[in-house]
Amino acid sequence: MKNPKILILAEIAGILIIFGMHTLQVSATTVTIDVNLSVTPNVISFETVFPCEVHFRPLNIDLSGSFIESSIHDDVEYQIVQRPKPRIDDPEERAYCLLHPEDLSRCYPSLCPYLSKEADNQPGNDTSVPAFHDPTATSSIAFGRLAKSDDDLEDNWIIDLHTPCFRGECDQTNSVPVQYQLDSSLRGQTFGCDLVVEVVEVSYFQTTTRTIGFWGPHTAFTSSVFQNQLGGSMTVGAGSHTRTITNTSGNGQSRLFGAFFSSIPKKTNNQNRANIDKARMQLLQQLVAAKLNCAAFSCTPATQTVITNADGAYATGTAAQILAAASQLDAYNNSGDANAIPGSLGPIGSATPATSQAKANKVFWNSP
Repeated sequence: MKNPKILILAEIAGILIIFGMHTLQVSATTVTIDVNLSVTPNVISFETVFPCEVHFRPLNIDLSGSFIESSIHDDVEYQIVQRPKPRIDDPEERAYCLLHPEDLSRCYPSLCPYLSKEADNQPGNDTSVPAFHDPTATSSIAFGRLAKSDDDLEDNWIIDLHTPCFRGECDQTNSVPVQYQLDSSLRGQTFGCDLVVEVVEVSYFQTTTRTIGFWGPHTAFTSSVFQNQLGGSMTVGAGSHTRTITNTSGNGQSRLFGAFFSSIPKKTNNQNRANIDKARMQLLQQLVAAKLNCAAFSCTPATQTVITNADGAYATGTAAQILAAASQLDAYNNSGDANAIPGSLGPIGSATPATSQAKANKVFWNSP
């Protein structure tokens, strides 16, 4: 006589996993995946299964494209947690089943003890969880880490289903421990478990940076870095749309401080700027600060790529693309603001915003 089949549902991080009596067509549910990670495949299917069988399916957790491209992010620590699966998949029912997992009128019988999470151990910085465990214990949580600095961009997990059996009907090998054998009253039931990938912590490269609010008012220090580290000249933009920045002495002569202190919405004649130029002025400030940061404190190749792309957006991008580039550089310029400035750059000195304002050549930036 064949062993009875069990229909089982489980969900992992927006991926629907089906274990069933027949082939089923399934689509992924609507779930928000953390922007730092990419989880594939979209659908994992266990179809016909029998008690005591073991089935293996891959689950790949990668750093997202935006995380890899980010100049300030380094690693992500995450965990794979287990939760009771509601019969109606919505936030209210998920919260209810978390508190009342034994209410089988609204929650599926738990499959969680029978799912293992096996790490690839390349490198060995992830924590596996075997099948047959207490799903409410902290020891049932699988942990993973991905880091650009370690060239560890993906984790290839294996999700194992160790199919449960009914007491008195298990195989003679006792592959299912007694405490995890099912009561026959559950025969014909659908079992479920939600596995969810949660980001625990995101870390950043330990670089020093300063924001536009630092570079603009620190007249002497900014001038020193501009002259000594950049040779007294800087270009923003690309191709046929570039602007050369200098720091000529004398009031109203410095394009460098003009970049920080010129009005974003208006020209010096009080005329409104076009929307594209308003966006350029916002990007201009962040671009100049980012280039000063890289010159003063050094920066990663990834950051340099972000700056190069921002120069391109400044030259030919739409207003939306220009503002997106400004946002990226703003994140970079803020990322190491708490870190100390090396003493080798000389004294920082006091902020002198009035001096910077007086030096600013704002007329030049009427046409950014």
